[in-house]
Amino acid sequence: MELFEISGFWNDVKTEFEGYIVSPSDEIDEVNDDDIFFYGLSEEDIKEAIRHPERTCLEFTITSYSKLETI
Repeated sequence: MELFEISGFWNDVKTEFEGYIVSPSDEIDEVNDDDIFFYGLSEEDIKEAIRHPERTCLEFTITSYSKLETI
């Protein structure tokens, strides 16, 4: 399972964040659930959200990401 670390900002208050971990699936046994910020974002979803932030329903805007590990 791939995990990604994202940086960005909250849309409502424009407060920046970094180092938030996201996963494409919630079926991860090897990672503590409290460590995952958001489930349901694949690498392609993240890339699309960076390219077209206006097309997402997210409460935050992703500005960059990196791949963390493969489980």
